[in-house]
Amino acid sequence: MIREAITHLVLNTHPLVLVLRLLSVLCFAMILDRILFWIASALRYRPMPPEMYDSGKSSREELLARLRRVKRRHYTGEILLASLESFGSRDRVGQAVSEVLDRMSSKLNALELIAKIAPLVGILGTVVGLIMSFCEVGAMATASPTAISKGIGVALKTTADGLTISISASVACAGFKWCIQRAMLRIGRVICATQCTANVGHAGCDSAARDQ
Repeated sequence: MIREAITHLVLNTHPLVLVLRLLSVLCFAMILDRILFWIASALRYRPMPPEMYDSGKSSREELLARLRRVKRRHYTGEILLASLESFGSRDRVGQAVSEVLDRMSSKLNALELIAKIAPLVGILGTVVGLIMSFCEVGAMATASPTAISKGIGVALKTTADGLTISISASVACAGFKWCIQRAMLRIGRVICATQCTANVGHAGCDSAARDQ
């Protein structure tokens, strides 16, 4: 039954309508994937432990051990772990931030591409539908609503589908970019806190060395 329905859909649907339906499936699948990603990220979020503000070596080692035991860390936990393991090395922290940002922005380029392509396909479908209608009218001695309905239907369907897909993808991209901006602000606060702690620790060591 499913096979027959798919065959009927393919044989009786205009190719441009099929293209737009494929784009809609891809678009909403990627939107759902990103929504689930941000929901999972929100569920894994934990407030920063107070040990991160302690410059003592024992507190730092305890915090490192705790972070390493977590299998699925929140992105702030990954940045904190990279900062503590590398003693605030810019290269290591920058690499960790780049990896986190790549995961956050995954599929955004594809969504933006769909948002640009879908209305163009819709406009192409409008033109093709109107051409079909005029060809039917020109081939008949007397024009009838049935002759032009198929072409007009293609024109209206492709226009509506293209605009719906484009609007959905654009709104989703704007929302996900806002989430990324909020995440980068949170990551910046983590990096600043770890850098300040590292600077305090180094200053304490230098002071102790001078006292000796």
